[in-house]
Amino acid sequence: MTDKKTRKGRTNSWTRYGKVDMTESLRFLMDTATANKTEREWVRWLQSDLERKGSKEVRETSSLKPCDTVHMNWKGRALLAAKVGKKGLSSGVTVIASHIDSPRVDIKSRPLYEEGNLALLDCHYYGGLKKYQWTNVPLALHGEIHKGDGASEHIVIGEDASEPVLMIPDLEPHVDRDMAKRKASETVVGEDLDAIVGHRPIENDETENPIKEAVLSLLKDRFAMEEQDFLSADLALVPAGPARLAGLDESMVSAYGLDDRICTSMSYKAFCDMETPDKTAIFVAVDREEIGSESIGGIQGTFLDLFLLELLRSAENRSDILSLRRLYSESCAISADVTSGMNPLYKKNYVRDQQALLGNGVGVVKFTGSGGKYDGNEARGEFVAAVIACLDRAEIPWQTGSFGTVDKAGGGTIGKYLARTGMDTLDMGPTLLSMHAPMEIASVADVEALYRSYIALWSDLGHF
Repeated sequence: MTDKKTRKGRTNSWTRYGKVDMTESLRFLMDTATANKTEREWVRWLQSDLERKGSKEVRETSSLKPCDTVHMNWKGRALLAAKVGKKGLSSGVTVIASHIDSPRVDIKSRPLYEEGNLALLDCHYYGGLKKYQWTNVPLALHGEIHKGDGASEHIVIGEDASEPVLMIPDLEPHVDRDMAKRKASETVVGEDLDAIVGHRPIENDETENPIKEAVLSLLKDRFAMEEQDFLSADLALVPAGPARLAGLDESMVSAYGLDDRICTSMSYKAFCDMETPDKTAIFVAVDREEIGSESIGGIQGTFLDLFLLELLRSAENRSDILSLRRLYSESCAISADVTSGMNPLYKKNYVRDQQALLGNGVGVVKFTGSGGKYDGNEARGEFVAAVIACLDRAEIPWQTGSFGTVDKAGGGTIGKYLARTGMDTLDMGPTLLSMHAPMEIASVADVEALYRSYIALWSDLGHF
């Protein structure tokens, strides 16, 4: 199957799935992307759905059999799940891991202030975003308020059409001649990414900051929130509104956070839908990838070790470090992350024949990093060949993924941290346009290819 006609048919998602009903996978993606816009919301929803389907908390199990599903919520920041395979854990596991954090605008610890007859929130952007793209965009406030007595409250303001949105105001063109001379990276500086949250003063002429006080009064009435609660709160501004179909022909989907929740959504759906695998299937959704995988929910932590040790304990009554290391050595992983698609408006930023195209299937990325492959992951050729063969057997469209021109582009994923464990690891995911913008774009047909690729890998890669 190497002739050009066949090859063309196999590498284009529309040729492969154009006559297939793709509604189920597309709707699942759009629903989950609309409902969950922070890592905590994703973890909460994943745990709830797993438990509804009969999954048990792995730390509460004492025995496991093939097709059993167990999970672990790691402190509200990451979630891991396993579907027990027909073979024992000594034969290894197959991991598909994605991240559930996305670029956003976080609220600082002492944020509320008043100036110019406005109340504003002092903010700090999260992740590698183009700051100017986040001004004048309707934003919703998502997060958690945590009290000293252990109580927490989840809040969302701005998603329902009846609710107000927040906005970061830009400077109008009439008074921005100096700003127009700045480099694009300096058009909007980080300290200017503050959001307007109020304008109506409280009815008290003696108050020094009546608008700020009015906002505090509103927060206290609605959420029992005091000003000092900002310090312990986890609050962020994200683009308001639902995922939408894009293009006059409805051939694309546009949503906030497709990097990397398109992979989370489709790998989770595949995890739930697949039959009992030969090797145990591991679903992983982690936090903090966008800023280096640090902190409590990042993949550099020890929670994957803990989860696999709990599996060994429950399934095989052993939990020693040697067993864990041997398990890793027999395992393989897919770092499920998106790749940059060729934007025809900026062709000079890409390399001919190296860049993925929207609609040509999942992107297989042999190596990541930048500036001489620095700080990236590179998969062994043997594993790349095994993954491609698996995709070909399932007739999944795939293409080569890349991050643009040498020394001018690059990027990293959680792949290098997965590889540190001893697992063969390959980066693979769909192609996006406008990555890290408030709304990103993916091909509807690639969504279907992505879902089917995960089922194929969990079902057929176990022999590697």
